[in-house]
Amino acid sequence: MKYIHWKLFGLQRSGNHAILNWLIGLDQENTLFFNRVRPGRDLLDKPSGVSLPEGTRAYATRSNGKQIIQPDELEWFEKNGGRLLLSYENYPIEKFNSDLLNQPVIDRFGSFTEEKNLLVLRNPFNMLPSAEKLLRRSMVTKGKDKQWIRDVLEKRLSMWKNYAFLHSHPTSITRGVFITFLFDRWVTDKDYRDAMAEKLGYTNHDRFLDFVSDAGNGSSFSGTKNNQQNDVLGRWKEVGSISGTLIENNPEVIDYVALIFGEEAVPAPFRGVRG
Repeated sequence: MKYIHWKLFGLQRSGNHAILNWLIGLDQENTLFFNRVRPGRDLLDKPSGVSLPEGTRAYATRSNGKQIIQPDELEWFEKNGGRLLLSYENYPIEKFNSDLLNQPVIDRFGSFTEEKNLLVLRNPFNMLPSAEKLLRRSMVTKGKDKQWIRDVLEKRLSMWKNYAFLHSHPTSITRGVFITFLFDRWVTDKDYRDAMAEKLGYTNHDRFLDFVSDAGNGSSFSGTKNNQQNDVLGRWKEVGSISGTLIENNPEVIDYVALIFGEEAVPAPFRGVRG
């Protein structure tokens, strides 16, 4: 059996699922998807189902809040091969271990013929407020307080810096080559999406751009309703008190935003805070 192996890494609230659905749409019929894979563990161990565009091949999916296991799709892939797409959310990229990640795949399907490491990066001025709003929504039910929110967001911002560093240094002896999707460009610029699809060896048809996954209850701001571009790029306007303070006190993050997304991507109130 011949197959290619794609691994996608992204922090929660970075637009991972929007890009994943678009990636699936590049070759839906020949793609098998696994959501939130656990590094180093068998692919079938505690699978995480998520809502997906109709017709998507996935071992685990979700409908009306109920997880559905689809062993037939696994059998199809074992027989026919194709493209294996795995999602790793909140993976500590500084600890990247190709052998640890690849071995469970090889154990399950044998050696692959090609692999790609994909990275999703979103402007933290839009990502962190979304994460804060989600955490505030679950704070009471989890019996947590604002310090818990701060601790989670602080760790998330630290991880974001590591992702940003990897984007700036996409090739290394230990990690191989990474291809980065800048979510804020991807969501607004069709030419960018066309170029990214071509880099991956496909023609872009913008399939499933309007599909909103129920992962994490959809958008922190608009739930599972379709997000408009101005909405997902304007979360900084609703920046929470905690996320705003964390970014303001971290000039290295602001420097990375200006370098990667452009000076205009730094909201005016934060432009005087630079490293």
